[in-house]
Amino acid sequence: MKVRIKFEKTEQMRFIGHLDIMRYFQKAMRRADIPIKYSEGFSPHQIMSFGAPLSMGVSGLGEYMDIELKEDSHISSQEAIRRLNEMMCTGMKVTKFLQIPDNSKPAMALMDTADFKAEFKTEVKETDINAAIEKLMSKESILLTKVSKKKKKNQFGKFVEVETTSVVDIKPFIYKLEAIKNGVYMHLSQGSTNNIKPAAVMEFLYEEGLSAAKKNEYYLYRLDMYTDEGKALDEYGCEII
Repeated sequence: MKVRIKFEKTEQMRFIGHLDIMRYFQKAMRRADIPIKYSEGFSPHQIMSFGAPLSMGVSGLGEYMDIELKEDSHISSQEAIRRLNEMMCTGMKVTKFLQIPDNSKPAMALMDTADFKAEFKTEVKETDINAAIEKLMSKESILLTKVSKKKKKNQFGKFVEVETTSVVDIKPFIYKLEAIKNGVYMHLSQGSTNNIKPAAVMEFLYEEGLSAAKKNEYYLYRLDMYTDEGKALDEYGCEII
């Protein structure tokens, strides 16, 4: 049986990296006695995969992971959530434990868009936020310079690191940008090819005169993840009774 788990990662846990979160849940599964399935072979490991990782310092209110349960086991959603949350520390909370179809794609592969909230640390007038958003979105294009590093063979056959830059118009991939109470709501493309970082959008708003959008002057939250059908990833599952 395949299961999709929805969880929150907030407070101090937002500074914990993705690999450590994976190890954290592996231990939590064992301690909570969740009948998770293991791979076969000389080094069996829990069958577990996660949605797109969060950037360091970003809180997640709608994070996902997929697991498989042993064939001869049964545990209700309510009981699994209770057991797991007893193992969670401050800043981590499991909110859903859903059965998904056996042929369902992993959460990472399904994710196409996500919504985010930037919450300013100081009070900002909504009119000032709206003014910056209108100035930014009225532009014909919003050009972002991306810097990437790749290893290539040089003339002597040795691999060297080469830095390349490219300019991308991200405006078509900002699906929604609006002012909320003391913050900004964003619905952005998060696909494998057009992955728009909310911090980059905030940087553009800062350039348009919104001083509160300066780096480290706001808290950033990922609210949920969606497929290309516009459905949240938890809409594909059902509770286990």
